[in-house]
Amino acid sequence: MLRMMIVDDEELPAMRLKRLLTELSEWSVIETFFDPLDAYDYAKANPVDVAFLDISMPDLNGMKLSSLLVDIHPNIEFIFVTGFDEYAVRAFEIDALDYVMKPVTVERLTTTMGKIRRVHRPVVASSSMEVFLFGGMRIHYQAAGGGKESIKLRSPKTEELFAFLVCNKTVSREEIIDTLWSGLPPEKAWKNLNSTVYYIRKAIEASKCRCEITTTGNEIRLDADGFYCDLYEFERLLKEIRHESERNLDLLERAAALYTGSLLQGKSCEWAIPYIRHLEKQYIELLELLAQHYRQSHQQIQALHYYSEIVKLDGTREDIHVEMIQVFMELGRKHEAVRQYEQLEEMLRELDVRPDPKIKELLQ
Repeated sequence: MLRMMIVDDEELPAMRLKRLLTELSEWSVIETFFDPLDAYDYAKANPVDVAFLDISMPDLNGMKLSSLLVDIHPNIEFIFVTGFDEYAVRAFEIDALDYVMKPVTVERLTTTMGKIRRVHRPVVASSSMEVFLFGGMRIHYQAAGGGKESIKLRSPKTEELFAFLVCNKTVSREEIIDTLWSGLPPEKAWKNLNSTVYYIRKAIEASKCRCEITTTGNEIRLDADGFYCDLYEFERLLKEIRHESERNLDLLERAAALYTGSLLQGKSCEWAIPYIRHLEKQYIELLELLAQHYRQSHQQIQALHYYSEIVKLDGTREDIHVEMIQVFMELGRKHEAVRQYEQLEEMLRELDVRPDPKIKELLQ
């Protein structure tokens, strides 16, 4: 888990920076301080990997604070934030990782996060674990001989709790019990929770993977840095896509390729239904962007592939059927265009609706 701090005596810029960092950094704990002395006291008692420091602060400015912090944490990285460009040279003279001007923009901060990720890549355990949630749930680890082995969990409820922790990362005991053991008496529910966490830990420990489940007070937290997860990678790529000024075809295709089926497909997890629908919606949006790209690039075959994937998931999308009919006609494949229209007609008949008459005109 990457631990960051923001130190700025101005509240609005600090809170804006925290919001942007929260959107861009999926592995981070972010603490914000408006008084540099409070930040210094916090750093003396807590680990800090990256500090975003405002240079122009009264009494203790960012440059001076950085020298104090590096005495506590020799490997800490600094990003200086200021409204005055004259400080840039001085910032890099003290080996800052980066330097950003106020007001901080998403585009500029994305570059900074790239630098941070290159320095602080997630630690890969000697026996690394991979968790796949799309198209079902599969847990693998790298065996000593180089091949991949499966990690078997004790029961369906153990699998469900592990999936719940992977999806939520940090969650209260009460929320887990209300979700997974709501029908049991409190004492039995707490016992089941504790024993199920124990069985998950033992299964992971047997594979010698670095994936910690920690309990602090009323919270249970899964260390998301300790393993690869297709869901995390999907969400990370979506963030990158949203913040790209232009659509990046490689990012779109990589994200779409991760979605190999609905989340936890085949598992009975009612708590996941809203999340499953949300992810499917995002996947369909990716497919539309890919289809539009290939359509605009006059690569109709590729466009048809992505349109057909959308129709498989949502056959009521009349607009997508229309796109497919148009592409078939452009390719001179009228027979398939007619068949696509008939498929649309049949689907709408079940809803007691007829296609827009203008759609049939496309077949002329």
